[in-house]
Amino acid sequence: MDPNAREMLHVTDADRRALRLPWSVLLASKAAEMRTKASGRRFVGQGMIGADAATVAHGFGAFDDDAFAAYNLPQRWVERRQIPAAIDGRIPAHGAVVLDLGCGPGTSTEVLCHFADPSWTIIGYDLTERFVARAEERAQAGGFANRDGTIIRPHFVCQSIAEPLFARGERLADGSVDLAISGGVVGLYLRAPDVERLVAELNRVVRPGGFIALDAGPAVPVRALRRIATGAGFVLTGNARSFLIEPRPKLVFKRAEATDCP
Repeated sequence: MDPNAREMLHVTDADRRALRLPWSVLLASKAAEMRTKASGRRFVGQGMIGADAATVAHGFGAFDDDAFAAYNLPQRWVERRQIPAAIDGRIPAHGAVVLDLGCGPGTSTEVLCHFADPSWTIIGYDLTERFVARAEERAQAGGFANRDGTIIRPHFVCQSIAEPLFARGERLADGSVDLAISGGVVGLYLRAPDVERLVAELNRVVRPGGFIALDAGPAVPVRALRRIATGAGFVLTGNARSFLIEPRPKLVFKRAEATDCP
């Protein structure tokens, strides 16, 4: 055994049961969406997937809290299943540095916090100023906790994830991150050139042997995402799905170590 090896996080069945939302929640949300479409009315947020950055930013900025909660409910359902699968065995149990890309008001961050201990550093990124403010307020109020009930205090940054990543006013250091994960942002609301810039930045900040887990989707399909990440030097190690035939999986890539090279 390597004496310098770090203990890795392991997700239990109890964790999965504690986090998952029932199928009825997802089905009710999709049924409401279908009724709206059948009536000829537009549902709130329609047209943002695959749109240009300005349209996406305007769309999210126009949501009130209730409208965003309803729009984001299917993604929240997905994240509570995908995130545990993506991080299992791939992140240090203690002292981890984690980036939550597209954190919204903290809905994906709360899933990461479930597994954290106070030694973790979790940094959430979102483009919508109001969402970041909500998440910061929640963190300051002790609104994030792990599976043992210990308060976890993530930090949040308002910026595009297609730009160099900052935290507390300074650019993230090279090789300082254990895992970066996106929640329904990359495959839905970015375009290929944006993803190329994001992956290049992640190649800089993620340590050798660290991981990235990025969601595929209509805007950036699986094949395109795989091409971008492997082209930047990442190695595909698996995927995380919320159910067996999940059409928008997270692809999990490892930043190559010297021992991975032929």
